[in-house]
Amino acid sequence: MKVKAIMKPFVDLKCISIDNTIEEALAIIDEHNLLSMPVVDHKKFAGALSKQHIYETFFREFTGTKEEFVKLPVREMMRTKLLAISENTPIEEAARMFISSKFRFIPVVDKKEELIGIVTQQAIFKEYQKLYGENYNTITIYSYDYKGTLARITETIAKYDGNIKNIVIINTETMGLQEIFVRIDTEHFDSVVKGLVKKGFDVRVNTK
Repeated sequence: MKVKAIMKPFVDLKCISIDNTIEEALAIIDEHNLLSMPVVDHKKFAGALSKQHIYETFFREFTGTKEEFVKLPVREMMRTKLLAISENTPIEEAARMFISSKFRFIPVVDKKEELIGIVTQQAIFKEYQKLYGENYNTITIYSYDYKGTLARITETIAKYDGNIKNIVIINTETMGLQEIFVRIDTEHFDSVVKGLVKKGFDVRVNTK
């Protein structure tokens, strides 16, 4: 299968221009609850900008004021060392790229190097998930990497009569935040979800 079958197309993306400011970028990131987003120069892919990188740069490297920092152009903050792929790249190759990548997505470009979409870690995971069948409900839990977090999750699922079929943890590279994908065999799925939410977890139900 080619990545064009699972990529998020350009029209559905939230992008930022190289000429926008960090303040404008943060506004988009916060408004749409993003961790990172593509940077474009007109239609051409230029790089990636993550919330993590912005905060790390400000607190660890920048010596000016906050007001000066947020007025910097995105071109001075974005990361450019991302390998781009074509829409005809096999998803297996994209999956291998994520193993050594710190980025949340892989840009998909055409022959003119114009951005036509992105492939995310979650899209790859969902595709591989189909190899094991789609008979189970799947949730994504966003949680920080605290000691005992995974134990609390599994205990809560078991308490509400849920049986975990498989679990995948992805580090988001954003201040210790993790994405935890869980496939659950249960006749009381709503109760499992409500139980996790009651325990304070940020739970997203994945549609099949």
